[in-house]
Amino acid sequence: MTWCCLNGEIMPIEQAAISPMDRGFLFGDGVYEVMVQIDGHIRANSLHEARLQSSLDAIGLSVSVADVFADVVRLTKKTGLLNAKIYVQVTRGASPVRDHGFPSQISPTVFLTITEFEAITKKPVKAIVCPDIRWRCNSIKSVSLLGNVLLLQEARESGAQEAILYRDDLVTEASTSNVFLIRGQSLTTPPLSDLILPGITRHLVIEMAPTVGLDVVEEAIRVDSLPGADGLFVSSSTRGLMPIVELDPGGLVGNGQLTEAFVALQAAYDERLHYHE
Repeated sequence: MTWCCLNGEIMPIEQAAISPMDRGFLFGDGVYEVMVQIDGHIRANSLHEARLQSSLDAIGLSVSVADVFADVVRLTKKTGLLNAKIYVQVTRGASPVRDHGFPSQISPTVFLTITEFEAITKKPVKAIVCPDIRWRCNSIKSVSLLGNVLLLQEARESGAQEAILYRDDLVTEASTSNVFLIRGQSLTTPPLSDLILPGITRHLVIEMAPTVGLDVVEEAIRVDSLPGADGLFVSSSTRGLMPIVELDPGGLVGNGQLTEAFVALQAAYDERLHYHE
């Protein structure tokens, strides 16, 4: 049985009911978080709390993040899962009339769900390279993900597993993850901006990199420089570190093999999964 928590009430997912007038459904007016729980502990819990608060503030939605995460704890205890993927969504709620403007009186909708999760080391994959068609406020973890959906579908229809995105010839991120490039002992990722989500795994990778001898550089990456890198990978909470060894267009990245630097970083990340803060 799959369990969820809707506005503080834990129930089987089949019993959950949300109004069709909910602004999350009508306008994508809401934000979300995706977290992984390993060995009974949510990885980087405090970072997820802070990012949810930042997203809520950015869209002018007042919800107690402490209460939301208290419900997360209640839900995880209910299921008894030690390793799980946890989804948190907060929308502005339902109003009687569909109108673009914020309603004056409305109660937010807080929805949580939890499913089994297994952290698996990802095999090298192929990615397409294409223009970033999403809106410009990607630092907000918005539920309005149509651009991401279309980009990932384009990748899959091309026989790839991810889409590396760019604006004005500069890499932003991927359809569902942040982008890292390896040259020698240097690890480069685009600096945070309104075009890039402050990924939790991105944060952890930047922390870990010096422990395996990598110097971290946060600077713009030209999209035409990607094939010339020694290594390329993307990062996210559910995918971990996923190496990209082939690009379309662009061909092989480096020699098409995993670098020693990436293998060391992957090992450090796998170990870090079992530490929690």
